Amino acid sequence: MDRFTFFRMLGEAVYRIDSAYDIFSKNAGIKPNMLWLLSALNDGKKHTQSQICWDWNYPRTTVNTLVKELEQQGYVVLNPVAGTRRELHIELTSEGKVYADSLLRAVYEAEDKLFKRYFQNRDTEFVNQLNVFSNAMKSFFYTGDYEEPAQKDLQ
Repeated sequence: MDRFTFFRMLGEAVYRIDSAYDIFSKNAGIKPNMLWLLSALNDGKKHTQSQICWDWNYPRTTVNTLVKELEQQGYVVLNPVAGTRRELHIELTSEGKVYADSLLRAVYEAEDKLFKRYFQNRDTEFVNQLNVFSNAMKSFFYTGDYEEPAQKDLQ
């Protein structure tokens, strides 16, 4: 397969997946970016706005607007990150966790069915390699240089 065909097929596949989540979010009555933010926050870990912007490739203003909406609804709290002047952890409140769980339940159920059908009997190499590749590509377009993956990322 040549480079053009590879990237064309990869792009189409990625955007079909993204559009499937967009369809879900519209049917659920929320913005697609809000769906991704809630999904990111609902993993039980602490997140900063900067990290969400980097991981999900959203502009800071978009994340800030969404976080303010969630904060006004009582779904998130912002807590200072020790050792920084302005960075804040964004955490779901107990009400936010209930909201995220109820909203994302249908997504999680669909992902579970799709995972069992297409990936359950496969190892994680596909996703690991896709992550290594996507990080290298993003780094290259930002810096013009390839970031060498850590050895652990190649396994």
